[in-house]
Amino acid sequence: MSNDPNEELLFDENGEKVLNPKIREQLRNQEKELVAMKKQVREAELKSIFAELGIPSTGLAKLFRDGYQGDATLEAVRSAASQYEGLIPATTPAANELDSERQAELDALRRVNGAGDSTNTKDVQEVLQDVLKRLKSAKNVEEFDDIMASPEVQSLRGQPISFA
Repeated sequence: MSNDPNEELLFDENGEKVLNPKIREQLRNQEKELVAMKKQVREAELKSIFAELGIPSTGLAKLFRDGYQGDATLEAVRSAASQYEGLIPATTPAANELDSERQAELDALRRVNGAGDSTNTKDVQEVLQDVLKRLKSAKNVEEFDDIMASPEVQSLRGQPISFA
């Protein structure tokens, strides 16, 4: 019947084995640490999911982020966020799945960049024709301004252009 404070098990006055109070305190502290680590892991998972879904960290979206108590899965967060209009931004095409207009703009920009180096006026003319088509199809002033501010139009500046 040893009551050495360094032993894990001690004996009470009835001879029953009891856990050393120091060991109990260590277990309680470790349990608190475990709970804190689980909370940190959950917060990191949710932060990653919110970022993947494009949920902002400001404004009303911040309230959603702070108040979300559901499962830390992509599907659960998406489902909960879909109940609030505008919380999840509209999906955008992936970089390798550009829509045809953007792909045409990118191709034209590549041609212009190559044309500037080699002064190939045929490529410049093709880009100019593409730009003119887009300008003709512009439905309002904002679209016109967006086209005029596009990188391909800006890269046409200083290029030799002939109107044949």
